[in-house]
Amino acid sequence: MKNKIDVNIINIEEIVKIFKEEEGVDLTYEEAEQVSIFLSMLLKATVKCFLEDNFF
Repeated sequence: MKNKIDVNIINIEEIVKIFKEEEGVDLTYEEAEQVSIFLSMLLKATVKCFLEDNFF
């Protein structure tokens, strides 16, 4: 059985807002974009590691 996986994308404006509200840090658009890229890479690596550990 295949499950549909829904991943919500956080846009750059939301990243800026989160850092401002939670940490009091003003990010530039470029910095927020780098955070987004990092989170995407982290997610891919985590899923790959999980799949390798549990299915192979």
